[in-house]
Amino acid sequence: MSEIGILNIIQLILVTFTILLALIYSIPIIFIRRFHTVNNIITANLSFAIICCAVYWTLILIVGFFYPVLYNGKVCIIFNYLQMVSNLQVSLAIVGASVNRLCSIVYHTKPFLRTKKWAIISIATQWAVGIILSLLNLPFNDSSCDQHLWKKIYKYVMVVIIPSIICLVNNMMIFKYVRSSTNRIQTSLEDAKNNAHQRQHLSRRDLHLLRHMIVMFCIFVAGWSPAYLYTVFTNLPSFTSIIVSMFILLSELSLLAVISDLFLYNHELRRYFREKIFHRH
Repeated sequence: MSEIGILNIIQLILVTFTILLALIYSIPIIFIRRFHTVNNIITANLSFAIICCAVYWTLILIVGFFYPVLYNGKVCIIFNYLQMVSNLQVSLAIVGASVNRLCSIVYHTKPFLRTKKWAIISIATQWAVGIILSLLNLPFNDSSCDQHLWKKIYKYVMVVIIPSIICLVNNMMIFKYVRSSTNRIQTSLEDAKNNAHQRQHLSRRDLHLLRHMIVMFCIFVAGWSPAYLYTVFTNLPSFTSIIVSMFILLSELSLLAVISDLFLYNHELRRYFREKIFHRH
């Protein structure tokens, strides 16, 4: 078997495992009421975006390897659009989680921002924005599947650069707020005990979640940037290229790392699975 064939098999195994892991993460959050919190809904949305992205790459690997003749004309145009939609939704879902964390910390006095209605509105907005932004990648006046340089740059900017800037701004606002809150706590003597408890609450819970979001986005950026940069500086590669296959493998590894990080963060969900497993035995 050729190196390309081995890489494709590894990729298929990887995306299949990612889909299964994301489903295992999402199903309890969807069907068990005690998991219906805003944070869990937001992370379940990220998990669903990862499933969509992994399903896309499963299809593209199968078509590109087993039925390469199909990857031309209108089919290629559709796949290019779905590629941007699926990849963009993952980065936007991480941005949405970052915005939700910003609202829960900086604007914690706004009750609406802690409701399920707010979570649903933010998720619906994310998917609508991703679908609309991806429309510019369609060749409205060109029936060929060639990707112009501006389209390659557009995809890289939309999927990686702009979400990175948004997450960076959100994190800076959160750190600024936490630092100013800490300074106010240190200068207050009247309610020192309660304020100390508030500072502990911020540092142990909110900052832990903030670090979690930063790690997830760094994983995503590190996984997807090489593939997008490669397409920007070279001609549109075929899916039989070893270099492209390696970059796609790196991107798929980042999806698996993100969903694994969700499991590591969600202690309540892990405890639920442990109870189910140990109860059966």
